[in-house]
Amino acid sequence: MDKQANRKFSDGIGIFVRAGTALEALVAFLIVVPLTLWFAWVRHSTMAEPVVLTLFCLSFAWGNVAMLKWQRSLRNLGWSSPGKLAFGLGPRPEDPDELRLWQWGTHFRYSFVAVLLCMFAFGIIKWLNGG
Repeated sequence: MDKQANRKFSDGIGIFVRAGTALEALVAFLIVVPLTLWFAWVRHSTMAEPVVLTLFCLSFAWGNVAMLKWQRSLRNLGWSSPGKLAFGLGPRPEDPDELRLWQWGTHFRYSFVAVLLCMFAFGIIKWLNGG
């Protein structure tokens, strides 16, 4: 009986996580990115601000796609906890499924770095403009 309860709990958590991930992707691509880009190009004081903000939005979208594909690759392999391989660290794997996981982990890591660089660049631009 305890195994059935654990299975129901795991299935319920899985449904909740998939629904939350789908909602996050929907909100990111239909609301956050378009509104941010619109506000960036409508209200800007210099040309550098909207360009950096556009790069930020592209990096954010890239990160969301990479995270979704990375999670899907993890589920397809049946891994419950990601290791070094999952984040694209370590040697390149030979297995095609593990390679896909490794590649999406690498994309996720690089998109995160790109978002951080855009945030840093935006701060520098604001500081140089005195805003």
